[in-house]
Amino acid sequence: MSRSSQPRANGWIKHVVGIGITVLCLIILVRKVDFAQAREALDHFKWPYLLLGLLSLAIDYALRIHRWGMMLRATGARVSFRTCAAPFLGAITLNNVLPLRLGDAIRAFVFPQAMGLTRVTALTSLVVERLIDLITLLACLSLGVWSIRTVDIPPSIKDSGILLAAVAGLLLIGGFLLSGRLSLLFIRLQDRWGETSRMGRALGLLAEFLRNFKQMSSLRVLFPMILVSMAIWLGEAGLFYSVLLGLGFLPAPTAALLVMSLATLATLAPSSPGYVGPFHLAAFTAISLVGGTDAQAGIYAVLVHLALWLSTTIVGAAAIWTHPQLFRLARQQSHSTSPS
Repeated sequence: MSRSSQPRANGWIKHVVGIGITVLCLIILVRKVDFAQAREALDHFKWPYLLLGLLSLAIDYALRIHRWGMMLRATGARVSFRTCAAPFLGAITLNNVLPLRLGDAIRAFVFPQAMGLTRVTALTSLVVERLIDLITLLACLSLGVWSIRTVDIPPSIKDSGILLAAVAGLLLIGGFLLSGRLSLLFIRLQDRWGETSRMGRALGLLAEFLRNFKQMSSLRVLFPMILVSMAIWLGEAGLFYSVLLGLGFLPAPTAALLVMSLATLATLAPSSPGYVGPFHLAAFTAISLVGGTDAQAGIYAVLVHLALWLSTTIVGAAAIWTHPQLFRLARQQSHSTSPS
């Protein structure tokens, strides 16, 4: 197999595995739900609570866009909320409808050209964003488990959560402490190899990545971003709690943190576009853990996923449609300039 065809084959393998996991999760879910009871639960759903949840979700995504702008401005980029909104929302939509999280790749390597950013800066912001989100999300999970003492979380989930939190925390701390020194090291190595050589260009990109990482993870930037991240996930938890209220299920508000954390962490597993399957099974399991019936859990998983997927897909699609220059300028600049 040639080198060019190997990544394509790997992509197909991941895609097939993702679809297989989606199908398996949906089969398990269908076998657990009584559809007559689920229909009854849906008939009694109080829809005004869903509107309240969507308002909370809108605040959540507005804060996400603001946080991305904070990261980019830390590197000296001249971006505003308006500049960041369309690329961010468009990437979410593309993640929802394309396999293998291609929306993230497009936000890192396509949209920056139209925003006046280097691809390395956009990629660094994506990495820092994911690390902060992971740490904050696992904190929400811990708070949910701690506040609901009757919930018995499977040891595998606890162990995975601890491992993910440790890895994300070490990467963030290591980046904060070492990225500046490593960046200088790679610059010196680049001088030895020559800036125009292939190795020199690679070392230069690594140096730029680490320099951006240091700027985005400095305490004056990191602390406000963590506060914003906490507000972001509280906003998302607002949607999860509103749907609980709509079903007439009234657990402690911190139950929403637990359900949201488990359902969101499940999206890390390979699946079809839109995280269908793992998200639903995780939400179903979480509602069952906090005392909901199978019918409530089944309807809950479907409604929350639809609210998340449909709202972000529609808004992001509108952002792409009203900003065609995101793709047009990126295509023009990619032809006229070398990759950054």
